[in-house]
Amino acid sequence: MKKNIPLKLIIVSIAFLIGTACSKEDNDDSKPEEPAQAVNDTILNINYETGEFTSGITGITGTHATAADAVYMTSPGSTGKYAVAHKVTLGDDAYFSDGSYRSESDAVSLVKYRYVPGDECRYEVSILLKDWQPWNGTDPAYGDNIFQLKMSDNQLLPLRILTKRNAIVARNYQYQDNLITDYRPYINQWIKFRIDVKWTLDNTGYMRIYAKLPNQSDYKLLLERTNFVTFTGNPAVGNVGYLKWGVYREAGKDANGNVITSDNVLTRIAYHDDIRIIKLPLK
Repeated sequence: MKKNIPLKLIIVSIAFLIGTACSKEDNDDSKPEEPAQAVNDTILNINYETGEFTSGITGITGTHATAADAVYMTSPGSTGKYAVAHKVTLGDDAYFSDGSYRSESDAVSLVKYRYVPGDECRYEVSILLKDWQPWNGTDPAYGDNIFQLKMSDNQLLPLRILTKRNAIVARNYQYQDNLITDYRPYINQWIKFRIDVKWTLDNTGYMRIYAKLPNQSDYKLLLERTNFVTFTGNPAVGNVGYLKWGVYREAGKDANGNVITSDNVLTRIAYHDDIRIIKLPLK
């Protein structure tokens, strides 16, 4: 016998299935130390506890570089058993992809992890600079990107966190600021970053960057920018925002356009773990 489904139940079911870029989705609650309010508002949680560079999420990219060790799993992680490692060696074409020496993971192919104007989100990532050789004070101070909030048109970028000389800096289309003046005491230790952003096409946006160093018990605000455009792409032509993490090396070029590999450090390796997107404001 055919049963009539109550209209209220149909409406609730449809509402549950419809999602937005910063709608709530808890895809992993295996981290007991995560505060309940953050878990309830979690959109993406990559903790690599599956032992895979996708963290068990179909559509997460490991790298476009072809080197066998451009991306690999490492243990222990920041708070669990595993983390992901990315490696880049200047001058070796196996670490050259998408027009640069880079090995980066991303979530661009997954709509629910992108950001669009109007979203207000928190981004978290733990980063370890593996045997990171300091700048020698004389060679060109090329930057090494270790985390990015990007636009799909690759034009004006909202945020890059990178090492420059012996500092970790934040750079976007308008500003460059030191976040950690000297990273050398924290080489081979986990540094936790937190970035709160209101994505806007006008000057009502904000970005706040926090960090928790290995010797700190809580996050400290390092940089705050308010009243400026944060979403720098054009959504009318399909431009979207997405996360990227790994190693992207800003090697220089000579007069003929050839990549200069005279950086005092040819190989860089960075570990990443606990990559999260959390809906703001927290509830």
